[in-house]
Amino acid sequence: MRVARRALAVATMLAFGMTAPMYGHAKAKIYTMLPNTALSGVVDPALPDRTAIHKAWPKQPANASQLKIGWTDITLGNPWFVELIKGARQTSAKYGYSVDVQVADGDLQRQCAQIDNFVTRKMDVIVVDPTDTLGVAACINRAVDAGIPVVTVGTTPDANARVLTTLLGNPYASGFEVGQYVAKAAGKDTPIDAAVIIGVLGNSTSESRINGLIAGIVDARMRERSPNASREDAMLRGFELFQTLKKTGKLSAPDIKFNVLGLGVGKWTEEGSLAATEDILSANGDRLNFILSENDFMGLGALRAVRNVGKQGKIRIADAAGGYRGELDQIKKGNILVTGENSGEQTGVAAIEFIHEAFTHRVDANNLPMGSGFPPAIITQSNVDQKIDPDPKNLFYKYTIPPIKSIPEIRAQATGN
Repeated sequence: MRVARRALAVATMLAFGMTAPMYGHAKAKIYTMLPNTALSGVVDPALPDRTAIHKAWPKQPANASQLKIGWTDITLGNPWFVELIKGARQTSAKYGYSVDVQVADGDLQRQCAQIDNFVTRKMDVIVVDPTDTLGVAACINRAVDAGIPVVTVGTTPDANARVLTTLLGNPYASGFEVGQYVAKAAGKDTPIDAAVIIGVLGNSTSESRINGLIAGIVDARMRERSPNASREDAMLRGFELFQTLKKTGKLSAPDIKFNVLGLGVGKWTEEGSLAATEDILSANGDRLNFILSENDFMGLGALRAVRNVGKQGKIRIADAAGGYRGELDQIKKGNILVTGENSGEQTGVAAIEFIHEAFTHRVDANNLPMGSGFPPAIITQSNVDQKIDPDPKNLFYKYTIPPIKSIPEIRAQATGN
C-alpha cells in the first residue's frame, strides 16, 4: 500500500511540474537553486514553511460579504489580460465583491503608486500582476505592513514579497511538456535547429516557460539515448543551456542534436514577435526547422513571419503557453504544432475564487507556496477539438479551476504520507 501511495504521489508531482527526490539521497542540485527567476513553477518537495511570515493574514474585513478588492495589472494590451480582468470582474460580481482595476502599462512606479492608493483607500485585499518581479516586492510589503493581504497573479514575484500566494499557469511545467512534445514530433535522429522568441528577459514567467521548454527537449532526448537518465539531470542541463542562451543568444548541445541559433524578444505581442522573428529568419532562415515561442500571441507573430518568407510547413512553431482561440484554430489546421494551456480568464476567475475561499475560511491561506501553479497540460492537433469552447465569449480553451494546495499537502504528496 505504501509503495502504491508513493507511486501516486510521484505521478501527482510530475503533473504539477515537480519531481520527488530519491528517498534517503541528497537533494538534487536543481532544487538547491530555488528560488530562481528561470525556475518559477518548480517546487522543492521539502519547501520551507511560510506560516511565520507576516502576510497580514488572517484578515478581518469590515464586511466579508462585500469585499473591496484593489487590482493593479501590467497592461490590457492583448486579449490575455483583457480576459484576465473579465474573469475577475464576473466572479467578483457573483459574490457581491467590488473590484477596482488599475492598469500600470508596464511602469513599476505607476504600479507602486496604485498599490499605495489602494492602501490609502483601505481595500480588504490587493491583487497584483507584477510589472517587475523584484522591484514590486517592496511596494507589496508596504501594503502588507499596513494590514492588507496581497495576492499575485500571472508572475511569481521575488521571494521577499510577502504575498499569500500567486495564481498562475505553471510556467516551467507547461514549457517542459511542450518541449517533450517538440522532441517527440522531431524524431530521435532529426536535429532540432531552433530560434527562441521570449517575451521579456528577466521576467520569471518568461524565463521559466522557455527554460522549461528547453529542459523538456533535453529530457526527451536524453531518455531516448539513455532510458535511465534522470529528470533532475535534464532539468539542470536545460537550466545551464538556458543561461548560455541568455548570455550569448545561442546554445549548442551536439550530443542530443539540439541547437538554438537565435534569440528574439517579442514583448508578449504578435507584432513584437513578427519583428523579432523576421530578424532571425533573415540571419538563419535556411537552417531553422523550429521556432520555440513563449506564448500564443508571439507564436502567431512567428507564423506570420514564416509565411511571409515561404517557410510555412518547413519551420514548425511551438508555444510554451497559450490557448487563445486564434492559436487553437492554427493548431487545428496544423500550422502551429503545440501549446501549453494558459488562459487569462481562468487566472482571473481562480484569483477571485481563491480570495472567496480564503475569506470564508474554506482554505487556510497562511501556509501556501509562493506560486500556486495550475496543473500543466498541452494542446495539440489530436485534442484541440475537445479544448475549443463552444461558447464564443470564451476566447481561450475550456478550463476548470483546480484546488489550491498548502505546503503541508505538497509535502505529504512528496513523501507519500
